Amino acid sequence: MIKTRTWLVSAAVVLLTGCYKAPEPDKDSIPTSIVGHNYTSEGIQEFYVDGGWGGGLGIGQGGASNVCCVVLPAKWRPGLEVTVEWERSDCGPGGVGGPLCPISKNESHIVSSTDKPWRYKTLKKVVPIEPYERVWDLQVMFLLNDEVKIYSSRFDVIHPEHPSGLGKPRPLDNPDWKAPE
Repeated sequence: MIKTRTWLVSAAVVLLTGCYKAPEPDKDSIPTSIVGHNYTSEGIQEFYVDGGWGGGLGIGQGGASNVCCVVLPAKWRPGLEVTVEWERSDCGPGGVGGPLCPISKNESHIVSSTDKPWRYKTLKKVVPIEPYERVWDLQVMFLLNDEVKIYSSRFDVIHPEHPSGLGKPRPLDNPDWKAPE
């Protein structure tokens, strides 16, 4: 009886598997990498684009690595948007160590009154993708006032022909900022 039941179940699995047809991939979609750029005075702890993890970005950092991936239509169309979710520090103008994010060094670790070393803010926005001719890396620009711009460009942000015109990542609200050496 058990052999007959096992045989019937096996036959059903083989027959049903043979009838299954995998869905056709969308011929108009292209997977591409995510690259982040931080133009704020707050650290981006991590970010996601349409659920795809993009990594984390220090203040004035970006472009150093690509993370896989999101899927974009081969041709841009009006109304094309992605959902960006991110967590960033929330230290204000004083930065880490300032009045909103007091820390002190105790041996080899940071001590704070909270579970995390400083204050954080979690955000989520639906962001339009700027027009593109062809799919390249998806470039996520974190800007002042929790604004985000999205580009798919063959040019890196430091190239003079990049559509953002922003140049190298740096805090846009702090012209005296210098990258740590």
